[in-house]
Amino acid sequence: MLIIVGSPWQALLAKSYILKENIVNPQYAIEKSSPKSYAEIIKILNAPEEAVRLTVEWGQLSVLSKSKASIASAYIDSIIMCLKQDYFVNVDTVLVFSEQTVLFKIIYDLFGVSKTYIKSEDGILDYLPELKSHSLLKQLAGYLFIQSKVKYYLYKNYYGIFNQVIMFCRVEDVTPDRYVPLASLKNEFLTVLREAYQVTSNAFEQKDVLLLCQSLSEDKVVPLDDELDLYKKFIHRCNDLKLSVIIKPHPRSCKEKIEALSKLTSDQVVFFEDYGIPAESMLLSGGFKEVVGIYSNTIIYAHEFFGVKGISLLTPKMIGLLARKEKKRFTYIYTQLRKYFSDEYTVFE
Repeated sequence: MLIIVGSPWQALLAKSYILKENIVNPQYAIEKSSPKSYAEIIKILNAPEEAVRLTVEWGQLSVLSKSKASIASAYIDSIIMCLKQDYFVNVDTVLVFSEQTVLFKIIYDLFGVSKTYIKSEDGILDYLPELKSHSLLKQLAGYLFIQSKVKYYLYKNYYGIFNQVIMFCRVEDVTPDRYVPLASLKNEFLTVLREAYQVTSNAFEQKDVLLLCQSLSEDKVVPLDDELDLYKKFIHRCNDLKLSVIIKPHPRSCKEKIEALSKLTSDQVVFFEDYGIPAESMLLSGGFKEVVGIYSNTIIYAHEFFGVKGISLLTPKMIGLLARKEKKRFTYIYTQLRKYFSDEYTVFE
C-alpha cells in the first residue's frame, strides 16, 4: 500500500489505519510543507528510510509568478518521471487524505482506475459539497500565459473514485456501503498518540480552553489583522467567562503573528510555542473543556476522541472572506456545516 501523507495529523491517522488493518510493509509519499511538519511526520510514522518512496516539496509548486510557474512545471515533470518507476506502477492500493493536492491529481491522471483508492478525511473542508473549479477561460489563461502545469490540476469532487471513505460523518456524496466511521480507528489512534508523544507535564490539566491558531494569513486566505481579530474576540469571550486559555500557534506561523499572539497573554491566557507536542497529545493529557480552531481537524473529533467540546471560528464574516478566494469558494453557508456534527461541535458567532 502507498500512503500519501502531508501533515502530522494525517500521519497519526495513517499509522492508526496501518495498525487497524494490519498493513504489512506500508510505503509513503510525503508532501513536505515545512521542516517542522516534516520532522513530526517522520517521527510519527517511525518508518525505515527506504519506505519513503517520494518526498514532494510544496514550495516548489508555487505559481505566484511566471518564473516560479516554470519551476513548478519542471518539478511536476520530475514527479511524473519518478512515478513511472516500477513500485508506483505496480502498487495496488493508495491511501490518500487530501485529494485536492497536485500530487494526488498527478497520480490519478497517470494511473486512473487501475488502482484502488481509499480516502481518509482531512478536516472540515471535506464536509463542504465541493470546491469550485476554475472556469475554462481561466484554465486556458493559466496554462497558456502563466505556462504552469499546476494550473491544469483543478479542484473538484473526487468522492466517486474511492473504494472506501473514512470520515467522522458521512456526506451525501458517499454511499453507506463505502463509508467507514473515523471513530473505528479511535483505539489505534490513541495508541499511536501515546507512543509517539510521551507527555509528562501536567501543565495542560489546569487550563479550560485550547485555542489552535491556523495559517490563514500565511496562506493568503485573509489578512493577518483579520485573523488576529478572530482570536482576540474569542479570548475576550473566555475572559468574560473566566476560562483559562492556552494559545497554540500553527507550525507555519509568521514572525509577526507569533509576536502579536504572545502579547495576548495574561494571568488566564498562556502562549504555548512548542511544535513538538501536537494538539491531540495536549487534549489526551490535559483537562480541557473546549478546543477551538477555524477549520482545524482537531475540533471535529475532539468530543468523540477526547471528551472535549469543539468550537469553530468559521463565522459568517470568515465564510464571506473565504468565499472570495479563488480556490476556496464555499457553496454551503456556515450553518449547514452543523448537520454533519453532534451537539458537541458548534460554530462561534
